[in-house]
Amino acid sequence: MIQRISFKEPSCFELSLPEGVPPFPLICLTPILGRFLFLDDLFWERRLACFFASQGFAAALIDRPIFEFEPTEGLEQIQKYLEASISRSQRVLDLLLTRDEIQPKKIGSFGASFGAVINSLWAASDSRLKAHVFALAGGNLPEILVSSRDPLMRSYLKAIKALLTPAFSPQREENLKSILKKSISIDPLTLAPSLPRENIFMVLARFDRVIRFRYGLALWQALGKPETLLLPLGHYTSLLALPWLKWKVIEFFKKKLLGENHS
Repeated sequence: MIQRISFKEPSCFELSLPEGVPPFPLICLTPILGRFLFLDDLFWERRLACFFASQGFAAALIDRPIFEFEPTEGLEQIQKYLEASISRSQRVLDLLLTRDEIQPKKIGSFGASFGAVINSLWAASDSRLKAHVFALAGGNLPEILVSSRDPLMRSYLKAIKALLTPAFSPQREENLKSILKKSISIDPLTLAPSLPRENIFMVLARFDRVIRFRYGLALWQALGKPETLLLPLGHYTSLLALPWLKWKVIEFFKKKLLGENHS
């Protein structure tokens, strides 16, 4: 029977432990940024963590506060949120590595959407992570923010425009991108290419309107063209592929962390 343990410190996260004799390999999951209407927060992530545990992996689901744009804090709050997200993940892993249930040299990361952006930035600075799945991620964060059709992203963009003085002409898209690039200095395109491409598995959606396909493709190229699944779906409709996709993901982790080859 899978055991789930909740932690409040150093950050809020849940650890799902499989049946069997520890220590177990570990997969760290970072969630999407928003929430699904009519579903509990972290609904899909909890089910994925349970699936990983059913396959013999410990699964740590790292919670995150929903980003709320504060008009009094300026554009630097975007980078601060990114940095705080990476730091939160690192603190959770620090704690996990003190537990006897975890194999310290067999750790992977999984993230989708914003979670994949955070995972790519985290992985680039943390050699303890050995295998990475980036689903529906992308690079060039200022352009992603400006071009996204996601309602939450559009609300952030509206708040950003309200912060800028008329002298910046924020209504002009190129001006807005230039301003954001000066405020966001960390980006998957510049940091994640340090990762070995053989340790990366990507999932891209051809009709993604949240993180446009061209930005996912740019990250794929920057990472050295790692193994990738291309779905003929959009950002959220990619959930339709999850029952099949989760088996491809666990196959990748078993190959990279356990040395199993199912081909």
